[in-house]
Amino acid sequence: MAPAIAHFLLGAACVLTAAVPVVLRYEFDREHALWLIPLGGVWGLIPDAHHIAPVFVEPLYAFHSSLWVELFGFHYTLDRPAVRAQYEASVFGAITVFLIAIAGFWAAGRIRRVGPVARRPREHAVAILLATGLASGLATLALWIGVSVQDGFPLAASLVGSSSVLVGGLLTLLAGGTLGVLCAGLLEFSLSEPLRINPASTAGVGLAFGVGVWLLAVPVPLAVITGRNVPLLHFGSLAAVAGYGVVCGTVYALVRGAFSPRAPVRPGSTVRRPSHESN
Repeated sequence: MAPAIAHFLLGAACVLTAAVPVVLRYEFDREHALWLIPLGGVWGLIPDAHHIAPVFVEPLYAFHSSLWVELFGFHYTLDRPAVRAQYEASVFGAITVFLIAIAGFWAAGRIRRVGPVARRPREHAVAILLATGLASGLATLALWIGVSVQDGFPLAASLVGSSSVLVGGLLTLLAGGTLGVLCAGLLEFSLSEPLRINPASTAGVGLAFGVGVWLLAVPVPLAVITGRNVPLLHFGSLAAVAGYGVVCGTVYALVRGAFSPRAPVRPGSTVRRPSHESN
C-alpha cells in the first residue's frame, strides 16, 4: 500500500479542489472550510481501516482490495504496484498536489471577496476559460474514477493497440480534456445566460451530452476498433460518460455564475449581486 500520508493528503486535495467552484460562486465561511482538510484526509484513508479495526478485519481487507476504493481519493490508483514502488515520489507528489489544491482554494476565496463581474469581452473570455478549465478538470477526475472502478484502462488502451494501464490512463485524461472543451462550447453557445449559470440546467445538458457521446463512441465503434466483444448496452461506460457530463455541466455553471451579476449570493438565494454599473 502507499504511505498513509499520501492517501491523507490526496483525499484532502480532492475535497478542496471539488470545493473551488462552490467557493467561487457562493459566500463560504472560511473558518468552517478548515474542516475540509481533515474530513478529506480521513475520507482518503477509510479503505485502510482494516489496519486498526478490532473486528471485521477480513471483510474490510477484501473491500480495501476492491476497485471501489478508487472512490476514496483515488485510493486504488495510489496502491497500484507501479505507484507503490515509488515511495518517496508518491509522498512528495501528494504534498505537491495538496499545496496546489490549497493555493487554488485560497485563490477562489480571494476572487470571491473581490466579486468580479465580467462585462468586457476580455473579462468574458477569462471567465469562459476558467469555467472550461475547472469543469474539464473535475469532470476528467470523475471519468477517471468511472473507468478505474470497472478496470477499464486496458480496454481504453486497446484503442491504440496496447494493454497498458498507463496508456489507458493517459487516453482517459486526453479524452476528458477534449470532451470538456466540447461540452463547455455547447453550454456557452446553446444556452442563454440565465440557463448557463443555473447548475440544474447545465447538469441536464451535460447529461444529454454524455449520453450523446456514448451513443456515438461506444456501442459499435469501440467494439470495431478494439476487436473485443463489447456489449451493445454497456452500462458501465454509459455511467462513466454520463457522470462526466453531469459534473462538467454543474461545474461550468457554478464558475460562470461567479462572474455574472445574475448569480445569487448563496445557494437558493434570490438576492442578486450589484452590477456596479452606477459606480
